[in-house]
Amino acid sequence: MRIVHLSDIHLNSKNKEDLKNYYVESLIEDLSNFSQEKRIDLILITGDLVDKGGNSLGPEPYKFFQDNFIKPISDALDIPPNHFLIIPGNHDINQEFIKVDNEFYLSEKLNCKLANQYVDDLKNEIKDENKRIEQFKTFEKELHRSTENYTFSNMHSLFIWDNKEFKVGFALLNDSWRCSPDLKRDQHYMGHSQLFKARNFFIKEETDLNLAIFHHPLPALNGDEQSEIKNILKTKNFDIAIFGHNHKYEAERLISGHGGYLSINGRSAFSNPSETSSLYQPGYNLLDLDPHEKTYKISARKFIKGSGYRFDKDTDSVPNGEESGLLPQNERLYALAENTNNEDENLPDSYTADVDRIVGLLIGESIYPDKYAFTRELVQNSVDACNRVIETNSHASPRIIITIDPESNFIEVYDEGDGMTKNVIKNHFAVIGKSISQDHNDNTQRSNLISKFGIGFISTFIAAEKVVINTKTEEDGSIKFEIEDVFKGFKYFSNSQNELESKTGTSIRVYLKKGFDINTAYDTIRRYCRHVNNLEIKHGDSVVKIEERWNMEDSSFFYTVENNRYLLKLGLNNSTKGLYASYCGFFISPHNSAILPFRFPSHIVGEINFAPKSIDFDISRTKIISTDKSQAVQREISLALRKLFRDCLESSNQQTYQIVVNYLQFYLQNYDQLKPLYDKSYQDFYSKKELISLCKEHIIVEYENQRRSLSEVFMKLKSQNIDIIFSINSNVISDFQKIIIQYLQSKGHFIFKNINFNVSFHDVSQQSVNLNTVIQIICKEVAIPCQDISAINPSILSEMKMNKKQFPELLQDLIVEIENEYSIQIEVGKFSNINKASVNNGNTYFLNYDHQTFQSLIKKSSSLISDKFKIYLLGIIGLDLKD
Repeated sequence: MRIVHLSDIHLNSKNKEDLKNYYVESLIEDLSNFSQEKRIDLILITGDLVDKGGNSLGPEPYKFFQDNFIKPISDALDIPPNHFLIIPGNHDINQEFIKVDNEFYLSEKLNCKLANQYVDDLKNEIKDENKRIEQFKTFEKELHRSTENYTFSNMHSLFIWDNKEFKVGFALLNDSWRCSPDLKRDQHYMGHSQLFKARNFFIKEETDLNLAIFHHPLPALNGDEQSEIKNILKTKNFDIAIFGHNHKYEAERLISGHGGYLSINGRSAFSNPSETSSLYQPGYNLLDLDPHEKTYKISARKFIKGSGYRFDKDTDSVPNGEESGLLPQNERLYALAENTNNEDENLPDSYTADVDRIVGLLIGESIYPDKYAFTRELVQNSVDACNRVIETNSHASPRIIITIDPESNFIEVYDEGDGMTKNVIKNHFAVIGKSISQDHNDNTQRSNLISKFGIGFISTFIAAEKVVINTKTEEDGSIKFEIEDVFKGFKYFSNSQNELESKTGTSIRVYLKKGFDINTAYDTIRRYCRHVNNLEIKHGDSVVKIEERWNMEDSSFFYTVENNRYLLKLGLNNSTKGLYASYCGFFISPHNSAILPFRFPSHIVGEINFAPKSIDFDISRTKIISTDKSQAVQREISLALRKLFRDCLESSNQQTYQIVVNYLQFYLQNYDQLKPLYDKSYQDFYSKKELISLCKEHIIVEYENQRRSLSEVFMKLKSQNIDIIFSINSNVISDFQKIIIQYLQSKGHFIFKNINFNVSFHDVSQQSVNLNTVIQIICKEVAIPCQDISAINPSILSEMKMNKKQFPELLQDLIVEIENEYSIQIEVGKFSNINKASVNNGNTYFLNYDHQTFQSLIKKSSSLISDKFKIYLLGIIGLDLKD
């Protein structure tokens, strides 16, 4: 079976002429050459057919796409249009149909379970949640209206390719129904039940091979759902997963203990044909599959505009532009024991191990999600070797030198540690899972898999084309050997070829595979090595010293704790950053929920560097595990909150000051609800009375044309015997409310406008704070009611009225006449802040005494006849003259 994989075409008004003038023609020519060799069965387009919803292509963007892309290829290659399988990408959504309120709810509430419910609710209906994708789905439905074995839905669609020799299932997944310009990765769910439904359908149809088709690579999705999807792909009979979105080629076999799959990511097929970066230039993949033999071959193609508008082999991504192999499924089983009394050949003699899957697991993303993490493992091994030298000679200062050679594409880690003896190489280095040293075992003697040559070193083969090991010990002298593959033997060199100069030590040189970037490896080393002594990096012709940094150097206020378990350095910063964790100087993660107190401000930044055995984390060393150790650290870190906040509030740093006050308001607003969680993770959290006192003292408001604290406002009100305050909770203030506000302020009342603002925390995204809610809590404590200005007592109106008898009789008489004629009430008041002659509240009208129109009318009252005066007065009030 032959499939063409295209992705991310991004057709729009700016590139459509390039498409018509040369791109489609070049693509057809290249595909025709392959088609003559073997017929193309399907063309798969993994999203972003158009750019930004196609809004630049007119009212029917997908008709334009079909006429100018699908049809020319279909006609030229004799491929029916319904043999084009399409899925939506984030650019295929119509942003006009994204409802802000609905989006806010989904962003805050959506989780894996709820997303799966939406998969069921929306598969046959268009609602607010998926209206944005309707135009694309309508096009897909029309394209496959008569396609056999095609099951359409508004979420995933399913297709069975059945040529009578084999059946291949395609799960055409909708991972873009949640997309919007503001969507964050943690809020991006697709509903992984789409995969379960596809899998159950394929079982029923008895397919020979199954493909899951995505637009977004898995790292673009919420972390929890990403884990679910990986588990499904590896264990539920999906052989291949195809992705788009990233605009660059990647292909790898992903294996777990229970299965595996081939992952393929495609270049952007078109988008920007003038792209100069080789990594992101347009291209496509040709995928040949044998469902019976479970083999694959990928021919990666790249568009070269500057050399004849042609496609050629994508040798930048894969050697010779091609790669092939077995789909992840074969098993090599090895017996783990020999002695048995079993005589029945149908029963097992012992446990067996699937070595391919075990090794695949150890060098796969399930343990090392960062493909360049092997650099950390190599440096960690060198640090351990140097530490063993220092243990026997406290005056020693062994170096670690890392060489980055872009020209030869290798990384070398050299240390002046104790080296590896023959015994260590044979019984530790060459045994997967066995440690050189037990120095890093935890107190239970359970190996925590840190600094293990057996585990850590094998991660090198994620990226290594070849590894050369050169080591020297006092016991065995120099040993040098080379490894090209985990499943091939070691190649040893004679001692004359060993150039190691130090008395003892080890160098490990890793030649990177095609597709791995030497500079990315360099950046990874710099990221992981945060507090490593005597470390030097040679990058090309330059020598780089890595300086210590603690992720808080530009902070305004600081907090430091040092003990035998860790060194903690925190700072209160004007911007948000992570709170890093490191182990023995090596970076673990910027996100460490296991050691962070509940709702710990993200403006408190910095780093904690753990000593050996003082914390537990997962095998990849990217996540701290929640244990008694981490919980103790959590409560100790919590003590920083009070000190940093206190230092800030006592300072004159206004920007950071307001940040702290905002956090205090959040804590007070949510105190009753969240107190049990504060108590659980904080050693000394604020009491409610403390928070009320702090908020009274540090919330600054406008009162009597001055900036005052709430505490000062309450004292002033008390001195004036005012026992109520008012809030403005509407964004729109009526003219009538404005005159009430002016009147109340003239009498010394305090009126504040309610606002909402956000604060951010390390454990959650931004949380909202409502000023009115906070002040209501404070008012309750000080026994002063707080009333919404819209619910003002009508009695206040009588206090605002001027005595109409002070005005000319003609004006008094006409006011009475108009009141009777129009069934209204007319009053006069002084409202200098309102630039209107009158305002009304229902049937009550107030003439603005301070307005120049009213003043002019009074002056003319003696010279105007009654009828003319009445017309002027009606005009001021805003009423029409009755017939």
